[in-house]
Amino acid sequence: MWLSFITAWRVRRRLRKLNPGGVRVFDDTERLVLLVQGKDMPSVEPVLRELTSGGMKVTLVVETRHKDDLPVAIPGCYPILQLHTSWLWNRPTRQFLDSFDNNDGDVLLDVSITRSLPLLYLALHSRAAFKIGVAKDEENPFHLQILIPAHRPDSETDAGPNPLGKIKPDAGELLKNALFYWKKIGVKENNL
Repeated sequence: MWLSFITAWRVRRRLRKLNPGGVRVFDDTERLVLLVQGKDMPSVEPVLRELTSGGMKVTLVVETRHKDDLPVAIPGCYPILQLHTSWLWNRPTRQFLDSFDNNDGDVLLDVSITRSLPLLYLALHSRAAFKIGVAKDEENPFHLQILIPAHRPDSETDAGPNPLGKIKPDAGELLKNALFYWKKIGVKENNL
């Protein structure tokens, strides 16, 4: 973590040089790369099972410190990669990047909610033609950004507080919403 400022500088530099990509339609996608944080896996797994049951091939990358947060197997989801980072640079290791490059996909979908420099580095490193992700405080390499509404305690609605007690949606809900809007991109508007 000592030299993580160098990784942050490299990320900002690559973000400035980022080329706009084209839109990749859901039906034309062969492989999806999904970036998830380990604490969000329980909410993502049901949506991921629905996605793979539809025939989509998924490479799952999980940022976690504990191997217990990784699912053993999800049908249609291969490989499941645990993100290995260099403690000195705070970015993915070369061995992990080699493994990631062998399993990179057409579309990258990042549903990490909190800021993570290694996941941002990985999103920039990916060769995916279309990238979808949660907009965080910094610039994002995503073509389709998922915005999380900011919660303000003084702006409660007339209906009262949120009945579920949630302030922000979890990663599973974000994945559902991202897939819903991504599927709508390729649909023709005139169904007459």
